[in-house]
Amino acid sequence: MPFFGKKKKKQDSKSVPDLPKLDLALTIACFAFLIVDTALFTQYEGSHVVAELAVYMLVTAVAIAACRAAATAMGRALSTKEALAAPRNLRKFSDQSWQLVVHVLMTAYEVLLFQRNGWEWWTDTTTLWDRPWQDSGECPPDLRTLYIAQLAIWFVTAFSHKFVEAKHNDYFVMYGHHVATLGLVSLSYFNGWQPIGLSTLFVHDSSDIVVDLLKMVNYLGYDSKSGLFLAEGFFAVNLVTWFLMRTYFFILKVIRSTIPKDFFAPGWGDYDRSAPLVSPQNACRLLLIVLGLMH
Repeated sequence: MPFFGKKKKKQDSKSVPDLPKLDLALTIACFAFLIVDTALFTQYEGSHVVAELAVYMLVTAVAIAACRAAATAMGRALSTKEALAAPRNLRKFSDQSWQLVVHVLMTAYEVLLFQRNGWEWWTDTTTLWDRPWQDSGECPPDLRTLYIAQLAIWFVTAFSHKFVEAKHNDYFVMYGHHVATLGLVSLSYFNGWQPIGLSTLFVHDSSDIVVDLLKMVNYLGYDSKSGLFLAEGFFAVNLVTWFLMRTYFFILKVIRSTIPKDFFAPGWGDYDRSAPLVSPQNACRLLLIVLGLMH
């Protein structure tokens, strides 16, 4: 059964570990988040939000399929002969193309949201926690739209990762990343942590653009062997952007801001609300740390 990870796809890598129980646990977690999110949206905001999420998921699935088809034709036209000699390069180029589109579109919308509040949430992390609506459970429509879109994308990509795409060597690492992200997006939304969620999504989406471009030019064969050195160039750029966004900003802006105010030392931590040890707040902190370790 595919739920237990036993059903192999033709193009699955033979080096993927055989861990059916872990595969099952991650799959159950994805469905559990979908069920819980649907129930919470229905209870607190109405069934129309669930319908909106369903529409976004359908649009995402169709857009991914269309992007893959277009990228396959593009990759076949742009690839070097050496790259085309390995069929997996074209398949991976196609898979990476829709991820690039998602990351570009989401980054653009996240920049728009930051601009609407004068980049205050990015430049002054204390403002991430001072919005009156964070305690009331309400969320600005434009920020809610981002969350619905992100949930739709991550649910579709998680299920695609499990049931559609060929399994690569990092199958379980990426599946775990999908589950952790779904948990973090869901918890942050229903816990009033939407501003910190915006910062987290921006850090990851923006830095992933360079990663996507690096992989795509590599699959096209645009490296030193072709004389173009694009892969090497994007690799160098990625070293800088990955460190700045995933290490420096993610730790010193995002994770640091979630720490209780002055917890370690004066100026460390912006969170000024109390919470028990077992709480959604600490669950969010734990998932942020998990994401940080996955970097």
